[in-house]
Amino acid sequence: MVQAFFILLFFQFLGTALQDCFHLSVPGAVIGMFMLAACLIGRKQFFKIRQAKGGRTALLAEQDGIPQDLARVARSLIGALGLLFVPAGAGIAGQFTLLRANAWPVCVALVGSTLLGLVVTALVMQAMTRGHAPAENLPDNGGQVL
Repeated sequence: MVQAFFILLFFQFLGTALQDCFHLSVPGAVIGMFMLAACLIGRKQFFKIRQAKGGRTALLAEQDGIPQDLARVARSLIGALGLLFVPAGAGIAGQFTLLRANAWPVCVALVGSTLLGLVVTALVMQAMTRGHAPAENLPDNGGQVL
């Protein structure tokens, strides 16, 4: 478990270092998350090739290329995700007078970004599911996210 937590912290650090080095506007944690996802996808492909050649995949969680400890730590962190919003909520409450002074621009930005996010998500989903079976025909994995 310690090794899995170290992997998460390592990729966050690596993403933050790349953000600082190249002065990127994307947060370092997001860059690290994408790098971790790319490594896990590469690992999955490696194990598919290895399994096709008759190799072992004993350390994998559900044959998906994710180490069991990493999946366990990720599930634990996702379970506690709600607690991470408490400091942000307290920060917003501390700036309530500033928010009240700029209520219209904040509301327009919130509504506009929500609508834009919905439209982009719908377009991406439509493009990604073209040629695939409808969602109701896909196998159910018991609500498992990871």
